[in-house]
Amino acid sequence: MSEKYHPLVAPLIPLVRMLGAALGPDYEIVLHDLSGKEPLIAAIANERLSGRDGAAPLTDFGRFLMSSAEAADLDFLANYPSEAKNGRQMRSSVAMLRDEDGKLVGFLCLNYDMTKAKLLGEMSSFLTAVTPLSFEGVKMEKFGGDGGDEAGMIARASRKMGCPLEFLSSDERKECIRYLDSLGFFKLKGSIDYLAKEMKKSRFTLYADLRAERKKKGTQR
Repeated sequence: MSEKYHPLVAPLIPLVRMLGAALGPDYEIVLHDLSGKEPLIAAIANERLSGRDGAAPLTDFGRFLMSSAEAADLDFLANYPSEAKNGRQMRSSVAMLRDEDGKLVGFLCLNYDMTKAKLLGEMSSFLTAVTPLSFEGVKMEKFGGDGGDEAGMIARASRKMGCPLEFLSSDERKECIRYLDSLGFFKLKGSIDYLAKEMKKSRFTLYADLRAERKKKGTQR
């Protein structure tokens, strides 16, 4: 019955159930009531992660937080290391629930099982690791030719500018047009129409930019 728990703790019992369902089976959520003679677990979700049940005692670290002067002013601790009794490595967080006088009356704890995350991290590191080529003048194998078509040049321009071409400012767009012109992009049939779709600009705007950049280039010569 929730009536036996402190008035600041009891309303959080549904929150524990909701968090357990929302965060999923890799999160254990525990609500402790510290207001009595002995700490009680008021609610627990996904308890299989630590192997505890509602009758489990408070951990040594929990008792440390209750009694230590170092923790007297803490509101919460986030993402500290913890370990289940089966050796499962976890990442834990705890919120300190205090009454209006600042007295500690409860803990709301989240314990995250890092097993899957560590496995994914190891897989990601393995699957994205490459061994650089050591041949003189050859550092990467490229598929699909030298990128001399519209798509290849647009991709090169996008890499150079650091973003999709539709997000360029006016000055960046003109810089990009200069770069594409140096690649011979505008010698290709339909290049302006292709670029207009990529930049989300009208053909007339791009023609005007191209004329201005070529005129500027001619003046500089």
